[in-house]
Amino acid sequence: MATKRKTTEPSFAEARERLDAILEELERDSADVDMLAARIKEASELIRFCRERLSATRQDVQKVVAELAVDPAEGGAPGGSAEAEPQQPGETGDLPF
Repeated sequence: MATKRKTTEPSFAEARERLDAILEELERDSADVDMLAARIKEASELIRFCRERLSATRQDVQKVVAELAVDPAEGGAPGGSAEAEPQQPGETGDLPF
């Protein structure tokens, strides 16, 4: 029975390190022209991976921040209300008209 080979994704840091290594290799005058297309393709895949990871992390952070912004005094509605401008001492916030 054939076993399915499990491929593991690199961490974000590993992907960045590999991108740096590819860049250094390409910047050398002795870079192998025959390997150029393969290195560019690998770099492209790593960049795509890093962008997806950053996007997912950004969404996770926004979700956590939104959950922290829930004001229990307002019935737990996410985001609450916009914060009012700070008042000067002696001001009540009521308009005279």
